[in-house]
Amino acid sequence: MAKFLIFDKGGRKERENLIKNKKAPRDFLQGLDVLKKNGYDIDHLSSSIPYKKDLFYFLVKLIEQFFSRISNCGIRPLSVFQFMHLIKKAKYVVSLTDGFSISLGFYFSFINKKNDIKLAGAFHKLSDYQRKIPRFLKYLYYKIFLISLKRLDYIIFYGEADRLYAIDHFNLKKDKTHILKFGVDTLFWEQNKKNNFLSNYLFSIGQDPSRDYKTLLSVKTEKLIHIHTNLLPKRDDKYFKITNGSYQNYKNSFTDLSIKKLYQESFAVIVPLKNVFQPSGYSVTLQAMACGKPVILTLTKGLWAPKIFKHLENCLLVKPKDKKDIEQAIKFLENNELAYKKVCLNARKTALKYFSLDQANNSTLELFSKFN
Repeated sequence: MAKFLIFDKGGRKERENLIKNKKAPRDFLQGLDVLKKNGYDIDHLSSSIPYKKDLFYFLVKLIEQFFSRISNCGIRPLSVFQFMHLIKKAKYVVSLTDGFSISLGFYFSFINKKNDIKLAGAFHKLSDYQRKIPRFLKYLYYKIFLISLKRLDYIIFYGEADRLYAIDHFNLKKDKTHILKFGVDTLFWEQNKKNNFLSNYLFSIGQDPSRDYKTLLSVKTEKLIHIHTNLLPKRDDKYFKITNGSYQNYKNSFTDLSIKKLYQESFAVIVPLKNVFQPSGYSVTLQAMACGKPVILTLTKGLWAPKIFKHLENCLLVKPKDKKDIEQAIKFLENNELAYKKVCLNARKTALKYFSLDQANNSTLELFSKFN
């Protein structure tokens, strides 16, 4: 079978060891373990390894950093070049991160045009790429993206709204775009046996810049709001507790078991989002729902499963940038214990029915079966 090089952000070996010891969920594997079991010849690599320490890499790195700084867009062809000795031996290269995906398209469009290797790139926020690019560079980078995306043989999305907007905006061929379903480890993310209706805190977690913590920090409630993120400075008072840490910096963060406990023992989980096409917040939302928690989720234009998420049934949907909507959602749950318990029960049922690892793994297998 064809040889696949699959790139992600890294931290794989450490997390795999935790998974084996049941200290972490299988979400992290993204179905790659199932691909191997089904006979796919895979090398799984990190796209974020440090560059070599020599003059060539130093100079090119400076150029990359300059353009990244002025554009707020991290296209890094050198990150692709450093793997060329491996890429030459493979038939497919698959990237699971936005930056490396566009870097692949850029490298094989502008630098190594004659190479006919098959490329697949996954994007979490392709439709929102222009949000941070300065106005005077928007047209240039739009053209760069057009050319780079055209070189990718398969373009992977995690939400239908993001996919449809990108197809129209970049004039993509619909048959080269695919949706990869996300699932959570419902054996790891589970309910506890406590009645958490009287819990005195709300929990929010996430590192993505699309989190709308500005609105959340303006919310007034009698409960403490605990936010775990690297996007805000630490804080600890009677209104907010802010702790720092991320999966990428897992040694300095809470463990997965600690995060599960924070989900389980919270009154509810809040996922505040900016109104983007990106299917932001899906992992936290589904993990919390699998733990049987009411999730207060911003209804964005990129909501990845609009037909499944039902307001006041399995979650609470609030308007973007609307602190009063969040406050009203909290008060509704506080004043309606029966409704609270119903949402908790339906949240867990929804995670089991629509977002299990089996469904996500089948989606991964279906996608890779199309590579020819």
